[in-house]
Amino acid sequence: MIIYVKGIFFGGIMQKVNGFINKNLNLIITIFIIIQPILDLVVSLSLNVFQVGLNLGMIVRMFFLVFMSYVVFFIKGKRKYLLVYFFILLFYSLGYFLSLDSNYFMSNLHGLLRTFYFPLMLILFLNIKDIKIDNKILVMTMFIYIILIFIAVVTNTGFNSYDIAKKGSLGWFNSTNEISGIISILLPITVAQFMNKKNIVIKAVLSLIFIFVIGEIGTKTPVLSLLITFLVSFIYFMIRSLKKKNYKIFAGLLIILTSVTVTSFLVVPKTNFYKNIMIHVKYLKLDSVDDIFENDYVFDHFIFSQRITFLKNTSNRYDKASLKNKLFGIGYVNKNGKEYKAIEMDYYDVFYNHGILGFIVYFSVYIYSLYLVFKNLVKKIDFKQLMEYLSLILVLILSLHSGHIITTPAVCIYVVIILKKLINNKANFMNE
Repeated sequence: MIIYVKGIFFGGIMQKVNGFINKNLNLIITIFIIIQPILDLVVSLSLNVFQVGLNLGMIVRMFFLVFMSYVVFFIKGKRKYLLVYFFILLFYSLGYFLSLDSNYFMSNLHGLLRTFYFPLMLILFLNIKDIKIDNKILVMTMFIYIILIFIAVVTNTGFNSYDIAKKGSLGWFNSTNEISGIISILLPITVAQFMNKKNIVIKAVLSLIFIFVIGEIGTKTPVLSLLITFLVSFIYFMIRSLKKKNYKIFAGLLIILTSVTVTSFLVVPKTNFYKNIMIHVKYLKLDSVDDIFENDYVFDHFIFSQRITFLKNTSNRYDKASLKNKLFGIGYVNKNGKEYKAIEMDYYDVFYNHGILGFIVYFSVYIYSLYLVFKNLVKKIDFKQLMEYLSLILVLILSLHSGHIITTPAVCIYVVIILKKLINNKANFMNE
């Protein structure tokens, strides 16, 4: 009788909790997104100031993964296909650990969880049709990163972007590649959000701070994304003005292009980004641009920061591995417990670290999501939609060029949201 009463009591509580979560799910996800910069800040300060190795960011993000799994399984009831994927991933994981050196289980477990965070979170998000995250939240999150970096730079209290030689400040954050990746893929969405006449002064100030910050960070990725976003936006409005025969706007756009070009020639040489380019040019002893494309070593060093060399080294190690390691991956540490140098090209890192089977398990959800995105692509899209697609294209490019996009929980959560936004809700993805 007592057990029966307790069951009713706790059942009633869980029913209320589930109802609250179901009603406020978008708010909970929004809060999780907004606290991302704070998590990264806490982790960085813990490592660099207090020398504490506890990764609070990873713990909170894993907790959120468990939370979303609970939502899908016990609140939304979307189980069938999700269970199939979970079981496949479980069997792969067992094979993965059995094929590796068991003395370094925790290191390889951390690598597995960190890498497979993206497909797991993606399949969970796609199983919930009513998730809606406003672009304003993504823009707000990006500017929290930007403002924190800006304050650290102007107060000269930030950490260096590079350990040696090159210049740059990442503010109080720890990972240059991750923060650069976040800023880069959210930039087009931010531009779309800024394309109205509301709060022009505030937007102008934030834009100047943004440009200042990406110049101070010193990495190529955000600058490249800014250039691509500007050119795509410019071409879009040029074509639209010509179609509407609005030649005043067309002339205005040409004036803007000329002004931006002239200003860039004056401002860019003063940035850490440009200084790093010059440091690289001197180090490689380049006499002309042609030298970059005529010498494989120079091309790899200047364009890919030696990632092609890392790729060749990892490929040689993979070729010498056993059949079971070719199938399940070579993992993240060698037999002496030393961590392998990552290639920092996401597609290759997943393939070599997790083998043929892991690569298939990992990319099956991602590829299907991309199929859904482009299957429903319409010929006529507005500027906001264009920028969302551009964010996705930058994800695809940067995952190959600079990495740390889909293999890092801190960054891939934004990729998940972008994909979710682009997929038509009528697709009924994985419904029972």
